[in-house]
Amino acid sequence: MLILTIATKELIDALRDKRTLLVVLLSSLLGMPLIMLMLSEMIDQVETQTEKQVVRVVGMAYAPQLENYFLRHGVEIKNAGADYEKQLQNKEISEPVLVIPADFQEKMDQGQRPEIVIVSDSSNKNTKTAAYPLKALLGGYMQEQVGLNLAMRGISSDVLRVISVAEHDLNQATSYGAELKAMLPFTLIMTMLSAGMYAAIDTAAGERERGSLEPLMMKPVSSWSFAVGKWLAVAMVSMSVVVFSVLSLFPSRLLIRNETVRLMFQFNVTELLQVLLVLLPLAACAAALQIAIAINSKSHKEAQARTSLLLLMAPLVLLIGMVKQGADPIWFNWVPILAQNQLIVKLFNSEAVSFTEIIVPVLICLIISIVVLHYISYKLRRVLA
Repeated sequence: MLILTIATKELIDALRDKRTLLVVLLSSLLGMPLIMLMLSEMIDQVETQTEKQVVRVVGMAYAPQLENYFLRHGVEIKNAGADYEKQLQNKEISEPVLVIPADFQEKMDQGQRPEIVIVSDSSNKNTKTAAYPLKALLGGYMQEQVGLNLAMRGISSDVLRVISVAEHDLNQATSYGAELKAMLPFTLIMTMLSAGMYAAIDTAAGERERGSLEPLMMKPVSSWSFAVGKWLAVAMVSMSVVVFSVLSLFPSRLLIRNETVRLMFQFNVTELLQVLLVLLPLAACAAALQIAIAINSKSHKEAQARTSLLLLMAPLVLLIGMVKQGADPIWFNWVPILAQNQLIVKLFNSEAVSFTEIIVPVLICLIISIVVLHYISYKLRRVLA
């Protein structure tokens, strides 16, 4: 009962802090919808760019046969202009530029190999994306020309087809949605870590800076009770943000413009409850670590700098799972943050997840929380030493 009283008092104090309240409200109510909207817009833009049949050309008059090929395939031809390099660098155009030399048709008629150049800008990502379908289009034109040249000599173009290759992508219809889903665990974890940071700083370094920690520890209450009470308050802040963020996935689906991707985000209650089961222990563990880091600081600024290291380390841990190819090794389940990320990816992809895969990260977070709470209790006792 005493611990709950301390936790309630600390929670009220945390929510009175404008920074904590602002982080909680923005991250829980607006965080996930904004992320879903931005990622959806990005995927929709990439998909539109890939499907858009527009080619910007310099010197189209030098290649009438290529122009005819483009028009027959429904491609819209636009003149890039002499200053196309400047337009690409300034992002005034979003398509790569096809530069055709003046002797293109002459070399083609003589059986020589003319060179055309696809000009793009690596800083203009749209042009890099659109370069792939343009290369495929030019590949089709070259194949057609080879077929015509062979036909004029009475040779079938089939002699060039030694084998027949067909492609079958098991995830073709959901490739963009899979990329979006892979970003959600990262977003949820980083939002969770950010949510409790200011509350942890205020309950530890904040009280030390205000000079209220020493009088508090002089009360006839054990340091363990204070440690657990402060931890529960910060954990409740982080957990509430996790719950609201996960639940906001339901209305956030309405912000996805791409129909194929929207169909992929048909989450049911069971899946989201499993996500909460995975994330809530991590939120409690992160709250304990943030308090432990902040309690060694003498000011808000110092505590903020130290706890920010946890935010910097999290993406580095998550990067391990992103670059790993093939099946996840067993030790992934024993690494906090990494284990939760991989589990949420599996849950969002409707993959089978065993009880062991879920319970091991939960137990790891529980053990870390208990050890860190003992450390916090020790540091609180040292305040009066």
